[in-house]
Amino acid sequence: MRRSCTKLHRISIALLVSVLLIAAGCQPRFEGRPTARPTPLPTNTATPTSTYTPSPVPTVTSSPTNTPTPSPTPLPSATPTRTPTPIPPRIATLFPLTAGGARTVDWSYYYISRKETRNDGSLLSLSATVAFQLLDRGIHHETLRILDQDVTVYYLRVSHTYNQVPIETRLVLTGYFGKDVPISALPADGSAYISVRSHQDWQLPYEQRVELFDDLLLSEFERLLADLPDEVIILAHHPVILPPDTWTQAVLDMSRISAQAARLQPFFEFDAFNILLGQSDVAIAWANYLTASQPIPEELNEDGMSFSAEYLIIIVP
Repeated sequence: MRRSCTKLHRISIALLVSVLLIAAGCQPRFEGRPTARPTPLPTNTATPTSTYTPSPVPTVTSSPTNTPTPSPTPLPSATPTRTPTPIPPRIATLFPLTAGGARTVDWSYYYISRKETRNDGSLLSLSATVAFQLLDRGIHHETLRILDQDVTVYYLRVSHTYNQVPIETRLVLTGYFGKDVPISALPADGSAYISVRSHQDWQLPYEQRVELFDDLLLSEFERLLADLPDEVIILAHHPVILPPDTWTQAVLDMSRISAQAARLQPFFEFDAFNILLGQSDVAIAWANYLTASQPIPEELNEDGMSFSAEYLIIIVP
């Protein structure tokens, strides 16, 4: 019995060895350097590609805010602007005054200082001194285009009674080349001065009166106006009709001297090409009024008349 078990044990071992050998013979044969286990061949592995997925844009949720109350915001100005001095609105009043002891000086007063006629009786030249009522106490200005140049024209707002009809009139003092030039910016040259006299010697002949005038800067005259009393009369002298042989020189002066451009402009008419056509409707109206007491034409009455001041005379009590 023991022998048979031993024999069976040997047969089992033999069978086990046989199975192992058969299994070993079935393994593949590897070439090259022996390794414990075969190295696997590399394989192409797909590289993962990134897919763009747009991120959601964050949304802004407005928080509740107080509704702003609109308030006026001052507009910024690049350059500080000058504030013009307010013009006192004081109208001048008359006071008892006579010329030569007989003729009353009022808002209709004038006298002809020079008058020349041709052989046919037509006017060759005419100059006059005219009384005016101040409507306020300031100097006004506007820009006019004269002979292709901008001229700032300085004038007084006055009134004259034409044949018992008071008409507001622009009394031109002087002018300066440029657009809207304030009085404070005027240089101290000839165009910034006006001739003024403020005494009772205005009844002297013109030849004796010239040396009595003072030349005032426009800024000085502006201050003088504000200080004048209520009772004041302004007299202004200027040519109205000029001899034709002086027109060429007058136009030349207007192109070079701003004061002459401003003062002569109301009395001359030019076409669109700046060719002188002759004296203006304003000059003719003044001549007819001064020499024949003719009424001012309706269209000029509506637009307002103009006169100029070669010099001024200020009369106070």
